[in-house]
Amino acid sequence: MKKIILFIFCLAANSISIAQCDTAKKPIVFIHGFLASGDTYALQVQRFIEYGYCPDRLFIFDWNSVSGNGKKNDSLLENFIDSVLNLTGATQIDLVGHSAGGGLGRGYMIDSINAAKVEHYVHLGSRKWTYEYSWFKNSNCLNIYSKGDKVMNSMSGDVTGALNLDLKDKDHYEVATCEETFEAMYRHFNTDEKKKIASTEVNRIRKISGKAVYLGDNTPMKGAVINVYSLSMKKGTRSQAKPIASFSVDENGNWGSFTAIKNSHYEFELKPFSPEERTVSYFFEPFNKGNELLYLRGFPQGNMVGMMLGKLPAKKEQSAIVVFSANKAMIGGRDSLTVNGIAISSETLTPANRTIISTFIFDDGDGITSGKLLKQYANAPFIGGVDISLPVKNKKGNVIYYNGRKLVLPAISSEDRILLAVFQ
Repeated sequence: MKKIILFIFCLAANSISIAQCDTAKKPIVFIHGFLASGDTYALQVQRFIEYGYCPDRLFIFDWNSVSGNGKKNDSLLENFIDSVLNLTGATQIDLVGHSAGGGLGRGYMIDSINAAKVEHYVHLGSRKWTYEYSWFKNSNCLNIYSKGDKVMNSMSGDVTGALNLDLKDKDHYEVATCEETFEAMYRHFNTDEKKKIASTEVNRIRKISGKAVYLGDNTPMKGAVINVYSLSMKKGTRSQAKPIASFSVDENGNWGSFTAIKNSHYEFELKPFSPEERTVSYFFEPFNKGNELLYLRGFPQGNMVGMMLGKLPAKKEQSAIVVFSANKAMIGGRDSLTVNGIAISSETLTPANRTIISTFIFDDGDGITSGKLLKQYANAPFIGGVDISLPVKNKKGNVIYYNGRKLVLPAISSEDRILLAVFQ
């Protein structure tokens, strides 16, 4: 049997006592979608903890969504769920699948033996089904979709016999991350609770931890180093030359734990083990709560994702920036996104039907800002790109506004590292 890695949340790291959480609640296994990772569920995991779930009952199945090897993923999911049951002593789990992860979740229950290990299933922003297993009734399924989801379009919709929820105006990613989805999932998993659900403050300490993996295949970045710097937000520059914390990434991708200070900004520098791979610096908004699903993704080389991204620039005189929206797409006409005053969200650059989560910003080689779509990202799912000149001689730093929220990134050579702004 293949070794299965369980990504489990530590009680101590969340400052939660046994009395504050309900050990009788069933474990939940979350499955992310195509090109995604476990941080799809970062907000939902925080919410489940705040509403009484023990962190060690919440599990993330990170899988290689770009391999095309469905049988291998099916087998890994089976082994993963068996490991969860063995670890927790539970006889059943509750299962959640988003997008392509929904297909994986439904596929798991084709086998009646597997289905017997699931009490409730939640299908998020995924293809609707028109059948019912005699051994797993649709009435045990919660099907959440949105007419505003331009990825699924007519492929999603009500399932006969299931509990259906149309979120109406949510985009494809929001179907997995929004509060309305959490409330529906919580009710579905806890049908015996008649009272109004209420949260409990459990994140007094802002413990930050997570994984370092390669984009798409979620392979652990074993041996990589993560350096954490506090920032002066006037220009996004480091407050001191030495990092305030350093971590080595283990064989499972885990990198340790960091305590964040309220209202402070941080840079997480991800240095891969191989010097041939690109260093990426992540810049975050201040952490208001703890987050044990902070994923840092490296850019792979030589596989499908590497080819899709194209060759990222490495220029001494120019910066290269990626803007990542962690919980919703960046949609032209709905969302406002600018870099140094130049709009990079519009119906042309970030149309609703492409559901852009990440957009790459750099000069196309002529040193002139056109503000046009970078051709190598014209057809990539969930990924966009805009031609903007970002000279390192810019002493003000690179100012990013996203729906009124602000991050400032330093003017650093893309030869040195790629800069990645995260809006949580």
